[in-house]
Amino acid sequence: MIEINKTYTHYKNKQSYIPLNTCKIQENDTWVKAIIYKPIDSEELFVRSYKEFKEKFSLVK
Repeated sequence: MIEINKTYTHYKNKQSYIPLNTCKIQENDTWVKAIIYKPIDSEELFVRSYKEFKEKFSLVK
């Protein structure tokens, strides 16, 4: 489970991000669960599928 408003680190660039909310995006004509997130030092928003976010980000403890 992805925790909203907690800090996560990207596996490759090691930058910190905060998931803000969930939504749906379309992948191959199918609606899938997604995460809206932002860099810790910016207000720019990004979206990834829930599955991809779980694969590429880890919760900072």
